[in-house]
Amino acid sequence: MEPRDEEKRLKRLHDMGLLDSPEDRLLRGLVEQALTLVPGTSIAAVSLVDANRQWFNTIIGLDVKETPRSVSFCSHTIETNGVLVVEDAASDGRFANNPLVTSGPAIRFYAGIKLTNGIGAFCVIGRQPRRATESEIANLAKLAHFADIQLLAQGTLFNLPKASGKAG
Repeated sequence: MEPRDEEKRLKRLHDMGLLDSPEDRLLRGLVEQALTLVPGTSIAAVSLVDANRQWFNTIIGLDVKETPRSVSFCSHTIETNGVLVVEDAASDGRFANNPLVTSGPAIRFYAGIKLTNGIGAFCVIGRQPRRATESEIANLAKLAHFADIQLLAQGTLFNLPKASGKAG
């Protein structure tokens, strides 16, 4: 990603006020749904990619809130035209030496959809290599679209003027 584009992307991310916010119930429901739509996956998340970290607004199947961006699969997703599928991370040159592959959680399969303006990704992860079907990716993209809507709504609410508390 060009440095200027990265600066704009990070500004959009920070302006939305989503980093380190409480987990959103609606996003959690979408992530739960994703696990049912892509068999063999056990981790699903809405991740927001900051300058040096990947922060999870919602994650199921892994007990972390963030990882370094340097090991983030979602960091690669935001640099795509919209979809990144890794059928076997252990045999993919971009990820074969990644500690998330070589040790816990031992990621093998990853499918991620870029979220609004590249602020992050909606993803599912499995511990076994597999192929994703076109319908699985299409369904994942639909859920990611709903996640986009929810993230944009949260960002809009964050940016509404705060009430002064004075009676008019």
